Amino acid sequence: MGRPVLTTRTRFAVSALAACAIIVFLCLRPPFVIKPLQPAGISGAAAVGGTANDANSFVDPIWKSQVIPTILAKAVDAVVLLAEIRANPEAAGQKYGRREASNPFNYMIKGSGKVTQVNTESRAGTMTVEVGNGSNHETINLQIGPVVIGTALRDATGLVSFNQFTNQIDYAGVSKEMNLRAIKDALAGGDPGGFAGKTIQFFGAFTFDPKSTSPIRVTPVKLATEN
Repeated sequence: MGRPVLTTRTRFAVSALAACAIIVFLCLRPPFVIKPLQPAGISGAAAVGGTANDANSFVDPIWKSQVIPTILAKAVDAVVLLAEIRANPEAAGQKYGRREASNPFNYMIKGSGKVTQVNTESRAGTMTVEVGNGSNHETINLQIGPVVIGTALRDATGLVSFNQFTNQIDYAGVSKEMNLRAIKDALAGGDPGGFAGKTIQFFGAFTFDPKSTSPIRVTPVKLATEN
């Protein structure tokens, strides 16, 4: 007897059954697994626990023992500092400031003056302080949050550098944590509006942008009314 001849319909059915069997096998025993990529820049503890916890763990041991004492001890009086910056920004930066590469200089500053305006309408609230007089007069904006702009507080003291981190996200997280702590400490739970019209003393940090025509924006770590 000769071999049976398969019809076209039979061959198609056999092929379809074979294909289905292969698909079922691959679904049950895939040769590879597709996993989502981690976002760029997230690694190590940040990828597992989140940057907020990591930033808190980094800042907590140094905040009261190093950061605050350094600013209170090394802050330069606003009248002296700003006059030298206006006269020669580069020389003042080399003398008093810190910066990364060619970025703007960051400074630790202290001073006293009258609060002429308190802006709480913006999320990035500010308190305007008039410092000095005559040719040394300056208008300064103290940040009161809840949104705090900039990295001056992290960058001005020299206690924190990018080399201590594995990625930019963790580095930025530390700046955010320090800013939040600074405003919390400076206001001490009080209403910023209570400073309006009063003469205050302040300590903090700021970044000086020579291209900006706006008043400098200080992140304060300590505020106190003067008698």
